[in-house]
Amino acid sequence: MRCKIIFFALIFFTKTLCSQELNFENSPFKKNIKENILNGQIFSESRVKNLGIDQNLSFSIAGLHPKSCKYALKTLSNYEEFSRFLSFVKESRYDEKKKEINFLISHMLMPYDMRLIFTLPRITAPGNYPFIFEIGILKNLRGNIIVSNFKDRCFFYTTANWRGPTTGFNPTMFELFSQALSKLSMEILFRISSSLSH
Repeated sequence: MRCKIIFFALIFFTKTLCSQELNFENSPFKKNIKENILNGQIFSESRVKNLGIDQNLSFSIAGLHPKSCKYALKTLSNYEEFSRFLSFVKESRYDEKKKEINFLISHMLMPYDMRLIFTLPRITAPGNYPFIFEIGILKNLRGNIIVSNFKDRCFFYTTANWRGPTTGFNPTMFELFSQALSKLSMEILFRISSSLSH
């Protein structure tokens, strides 16, 4: 009988944790990282490992927008406009029917231009938004973008994981450019979406 009570208590506790929405306060960061994010810094981390003929990528980025989600998302949900905002995004298109983003990325940190095509709903409100890369060297990369309100500011937290045939990139270089470009992107997009009038 005691075992049954413990078993049901564990199930209830696990379900409670899983149903709890992730936000800035319960995000999985150490205190000093949360303080940095609260002070306007972007946290970006990328880990790449070679696993025989395969490669593994584990990525996360988080930032606290200075404005509310309602304000910030009016600009940040316009994926087709990203080529206007980010110099290294040469093309940006969005297929509303397929919920498909199509970016052409070119930057001096990258050995060659890269086209990223992935499915992502248009983010117009706080929530949890899964995405998946459909083609390219990171095909089948899966991730989530979590958007939530925090004291009249908007918290963005993205995680992504991928394992597949080696990209040909040195793991350290792969970490550096994925981390640097994502951080730069969020900084620029936050700045632009904070100043544009709606």
